[in-house]
Parts: sequence; C-alpha cells; structure tokens
Amino acid sequence: MKDLSLNDVFIHMSDLGKAVEPRMKEFLLKEVHPEFEELVTWQINAGGKRIRPALTLLFAQAFGAASDDPEALAAAAGIELIHNYSLILDDIIDRGNVRRDKPTVRARYGDEFAILAGIIYRESVFEAAKACGKYVNDTISIYSETIRKLVEGERLDILFEQNDQRTHEYFRTHRYSDITLEDYQSMIAGKTASLLAASCKLGVLVGGASFDDQTSAEKFGWTVGIAFQIVDDYLDIFATSGKFGKEVYKDIIEQKLGNYVVVRAIKNLEEDEARLLREYLRDPNLSDKDRVGKCVPLIEKSNVKEIVIEEAEKWADEAKTILSSIDFKNEEVRGILEKVVDFTVRRAF
Repeated sequence: MKDLSLNDVFIHMSDLGKAVEPRMKEFLLKEVHPEFEELVTWQINAGGKRIRPALTLLFAQAFGAASDDPEALAAAAGIELIHNYSLILDDIIDRGNVRRDKPTVRARYGDEFAILAGIIYRESVFEAAKACGKYVNDTISIYSETIRKLVEGERLDILFEQNDQRTHEYFRTHRYSDITLEDYQSMIAGKTASLLAASCKLGVLVGGASFDDQTSAEKFGWTVGIAFQIVDDYLDIFATSGKFGKEVYKDIIEQKLGNYVVVRAIKNLEEDEARLLREYLRDPNLSDKDRVGKCVPLIEKSNVKEIVIEEAEKWADEAKTILSSIDFKNEEVRGILEKVVDFTVRRAF
C-alpha cells in the first residue's frame, strides 16, 4: 500500500465527503418552494470538512461497496444532514452569527426561518434513510438514536454554561456549578462522539458486514470522537488562532465549564485557585478580555497540557486497537483510518 501522508489522507477524506453533496441537496430540496431553496441550502453551501460522511463511505468500501454505491452515498448524506441540522440548532441556541467565516443561517435569515430550515433538514434525514434500500429500517434506527444522543449532549452543554443570560427556571434549577470528568464525558459522548460512531457503524452496515464488525466500527468512531473533542478543547485554550482556524478562548468567553482543559485544571489546582477559576468563569461583570486574562494564567499554572494530550493519545491508541480487530476486505482502508486517528491528535502540535 502506498505510504500516504497525513495531507494525502486529508485530501482523500475531503474528496470522499464532497461526493455526498448532490445527494444531500436532492433530499433537502424535495418539495421545497423555489423561494426557500437558497435558505435551505445555505448551511451546506457554507462548506465543511465532511469528515463524517467520508467515514461512512470509507467503512462501506472497506467491506466491498463501490465508490459510487447509491445506498452508501444515501447513508452518508443522511449523516451529514444530521450534522448540519445540529449546527443550525446550535447556532440558534448559542445566538451564533458566524460559522466558517460566513453568516450562520439564523444570522442571515432570522431565527424563525432558521428553525424552519432545521425542520427540513430533520425530515430530509429520513428521505436519505428511505434511499438505503434493504437497510432502511436499521438506518432509521441509527439516525433516530443518534439524534436523541445529540440532543442529550446539547442539553448538558447548555447546563454546563456559567453565564446568566439564560433566565428560565429549568436552566437555573438544573445548571451545574461544577462538573466531574464523568459529566464531561457524558456530554461529549452525545454531542461529538455519537455522530462519529454512527458514521462508522452505518458504513459497515451498508457494506454488508457482520453485526460484530458493526459494533467494533461504532466503538472505533466513539473513541475517535472522544479524542477529537479533547484535542479541540486543548486547541481552544492553547492554540494560536492561525493554527486553530477558529476563535481561541471561545469556551472561556462563552463561560463554558464543559471544556476538558478547564475540567482538568480545576481538578489539579489547589482548592482556593480552583474556586477562583470557577468564579472567573461565572462573574457577569468581567469583559471577555478580562475573563481570559484571569482564567488562562490559572489554567497554565495547573500544568494540564501534558495530561490533556496524554488523555487524547490514550483514546487514539484505543481506537487503533479496535481497528485492528475488524476483519476488513479492503486492507488499504485500514491504513487510511489509522492516519485519520493520527491526524486527530497531531493537529494539536
């Protein structure tokens, strides 16, 4: 097998992911009024890495599916529709105005029409499932379960926020004042790992593999998802904006307790310093700049950098172990997936 570089793999994954875009638009635009088409397709036209559908197609090909297999493309399109559906909702919930350097759906068209677009995405997911032939029932079950897990992850993410902008009773009653590592893992298992797990499981399903291999692929996606989110949290605190490609310190600015670096820092710091870090995250009178200026030195003092990277590497190693147990028909795919795992962690350096 050709020794692919990480960049080669990234390009290959991107090409695979883009192959689902025509099917996504096909499912999205069914019976949509022409005046609504631009709004409905705004989210997917904004771009994206398409990593999740690429994983579905890779796993399908690993078990003998052709690159243009219609059922694999439909399953992969459904996964990416779920992802973009969750982004539309996330931007409404967080009042987000910019994503991928472009206005979000809600920023460009308003919350009312963003909600309507989200409903179209939600229904289009099941149009994708119906195009999966004999796998339709299993695909619907995977889609449905994944959406429920995403909602639970989002619920926890909101309740981990420390700001006072949400004033309704449910938030104030159930908001977390502190979170454990187990709380954090429950949140990212739903919000990040569940969709990657579903992406991999679906690929193996439509590839015609055994139930055991479906289970292993799902576990692989789940562990890669955990590693990916831990690294994302690391980059949010420690990366330069040019390297990260996103706004740095975003979780601190948004007063989010659900960041792995923050959780580990609070665990490592002396009690008084941990209390200060929590207070700085909650203080409604601090400007964004002052909040970052007070929180970051405490986080750096906790010496969590190596701990966080070691944790991400632990999950990545586990993913590779799971990968080694899967009986692929196409061994070249195994090498590509190993590189995907490497990329997940190495982007932090």
